[in-house]
Amino acid sequence: VSDRVRLLLSWGASFFPGDGSSREFCICEARTCGITQLASLLESELGGRRCEIFNLSSQPELNGKTCVADEYLPGSNQYRVTLETKSKEALILDPENLRRRDRTPQDCGYYIGFRNGRTIRHDFDSNEDCQVFVSALERGEARPVVTEEAEARAEQAAAELLAELGLDGSQVESSSSFKNKKSKKKGRKKKKKK
Repeated sequence: VSDRVRLLLSWGASFFPGDGSSREFCICEARTCGITQLASLLESELGGRRCEIFNLSSQPELNGKTCVADEYLPGSNQYRVTLETKSKEALILDPENLRRRDRTPQDCGYYIGFRNGRTIRHDFDSNEDCQVFVSALERGEARPVVTEEAEARAEQAAAELLAELGLDGSQVESSSSFKNKKSKKKGRKKKKKK
């Protein structure tokens, strides 16, 4: 199932009655096009939707956490879900322990930023952390999760690694001296006789 469809569902995309946009029409089109995984996802009540876990007695620490219902398992009437935490832990849960909680700008679960021509996704350990971050952004108080100094250090380390591996087009003494030491130890390779 495409990332776009999953994104739309997790943000609460709705179906509208009528030709071409009803739930039934979309399921039928998916089946006709051979996209059975999408059809199964759309047929289930919570498939692809962002949900909140509640009344989970076996793991009460997960109550209040959000997840995305990635797949409906009809044989057991359960959902395979992925927690919206940095760990992205996958679980199998009953529908009785899930309630739909669509994303909103104030409760988005993650934050996408653009910096230096790159897309940066910020995941949070809890919904509260995300909401605090978004509130601070709205007040103009949020500081970037990645400082410019840390980003510069990361860029420098990446450039040095690429140079050492010879992937940046320039020769670096450490990489060439490493290659020379390696070839001296092994000597020449013998040609295979045919």
